[in-house]
Amino acid sequence: MRNKLKNIALTYGLNLLFTGGLIGVSIFFFHERLEGRALILFFFVLIISLLPLLNYLRTSIDLIISPIRYSDLYIQTVDSILSLESYDEVLRETFDQILNLIKVKSGLLIFYYQDKDEFNIFYQRDRRKRTIRKARIMSDNILFKVIGGPDDIIIKGKLNPSIHFENTIITELENIGGEIVVPIYYHEMFLGLIITGERRRWLSDNEIRLLKIFASKIAILSVNAFLFNEMVKKKQLEKEYELAGRVQKKFLPHDTLSAGRVSIAVFHEPGSLIIREYYDVFQNELLEDDVRVSAYRIRGNITGTSIIMPGVQAVVQSFARMGFPPARVLSRLNRTARERGLQREELAIIHGSVHQGGEFNFINDRYAPPLVFRKRDGRLQPVRPSGKGPSQSLKIHPGDACIIACGHFYELIEGNAAFYSDFIARHADATAARLRTLLAGELKKRSSVTGLDSLLIVIRLEEGRQ
Repeated sequence: MRNKLKNIALTYGLNLLFTGGLIGVSIFFFHERLEGRALILFFFVLIISLLPLLNYLRTSIDLIISPIRYSDLYIQTVDSILSLESYDEVLRETFDQILNLIKVKSGLLIFYYQDKDEFNIFYQRDRRKRTIRKARIMSDNILFKVIGGPDDIIIKGKLNPSIHFENTIITELENIGGEIVVPIYYHEMFLGLIITGERRRWLSDNEIRLLKIFASKIAILSVNAFLFNEMVKKKQLEKEYELAGRVQKKFLPHDTLSAGRVSIAVFHEPGSLIIREYYDVFQNELLEDDVRVSAYRIRGNITGTSIIMPGVQAVVQSFARMGFPPARVLSRLNRTARERGLQREELAIIHGSVHQGGEFNFINDRYAPPLVFRKRDGRLQPVRPSGKGPSQSLKIHPGDACIIACGHFYELIEGNAAFYSDFIARHADATAARLRTLLAGELKKRSSVTGLDSLLIVIRLEEGRQ
C-alpha cells in the first residue's frame, strides 16, 4: 500500500510539474505581450517535444516504485508458471514476465534438441543484442561442462576472474550477455539452460528460487510430452482390447530392414489380441553406422501389455536415438521404470546395435540368448555371457546368421541344434528375409506350443553390398 501511494504521489507530482511549466511559459509570453501564429506553433512543438520525456519519467517511476506489491507480483508470477500447459507463446510470455519481475532486460532459453543432438536457442529476449552471433551453443561449451546437477547455479558476480577456470566462465557469460545461469534438469537428465542478463544488484533468494521453479516446470513438461503424453492419452480414451489392436497395427515396425550391408528380417505372430512378444528394428539417423534391434517380452495383465509396451518402445527409441550404447539405454529404462513405479521384473529384454563391419553389441536382461550360425564350420550355437560385464558382443561375417528367438522357439532350436544347423547350412546363401520365412515355417511345423506369441529375428551381413 505504501509503494502504491508513493507511486501515485510521484506520478501526480510529475503531471502537476509539467502542467505548471506550461502555465509558467504562458504567463511569461503574456507578460512580454507575445502572440500570433508563431506562439501557437511554438507551444505545439514544445508539448510534442516534452511528451516523450514525460512518458520516460513515468516509466522510471513505475520501475523504481511499483504500484503493485512485490509479494503480490511474485505470487502471480509463480501461479502463472504452475498453470503452464504447453510450450510455444505461453512459455515465452512467462519467461518475459519473470524477467520483468526481476528487472532484467535480456535473457535466453537454451534447450537440447535430441533429433540434432545439439543445444540451440529456443527463445531470446532483447534481440537487438548480438547474442546469437557470439554464443557458442556446442556440446563442449564450458557452461555445459561445469554443470553437474539442478543445484549448480552459476552467478557471474561471484566468480573470481583471477582464477583461470572461473575467468573462462566469465568470458563465456560476457559473450552471451548473461549474469545468472540456471540448469534445466529432469532428475538426472540435462535438458537445457535458463540464462538471465545483467542488472546492477544481485538477485535475491526468492528470485533465484523463482527461476528454479520455472526450470523444473519446463523439465516436467518436456519429459511428459516426450515420453508419456501419447501413452496416457491412449490409456484414457481407448478400451483395452481396442488399444491392444492399435498397438499391433501402429507401434510394431516393418518386418524387414536393409541398411548398407546389414539386413534384418522379423517373423512375428501374436497368439491372441494381447501381444506379449514385442520387437523393434530401426536405423539410428543420429549416427552413420548404427542399426538398432530389440526384442522384449512381458508377463502380466492386459493393462501392463497394452500400455507399458508402447512406453518401453518410446523410452528405448528415445535414448537409442540420442546415441546411447545398449547398456546405457537399458540403465535409463530401468531408472524410468523405477521412477514411474512400474514392475520392471515383469519385462525381459534384449537390445543391441549392429554395425556395417558386422559387430553386434548387445545387452540381454532375462531374454533368451541369441544364437549364431557360423558358415565356416556349419554350427549353430547360443551366445553365452562372457562374464566381463552386462554388455556382450559378437562378430557377424558374410554368410553367418544371428538369430533372436522367443522362448519356445529358442528351446526348440537349442534342443535340435544339429538339425537346425544343417537346415541353415542348406540355405546359407539365402537372404535374411528368405531364411526368416523358411526357418519360421519349419519352427511352426515342429512346435506344439499354442496360445503364445511367436517371434524370430534374423540378422545377416550381406556380401557385395555397401
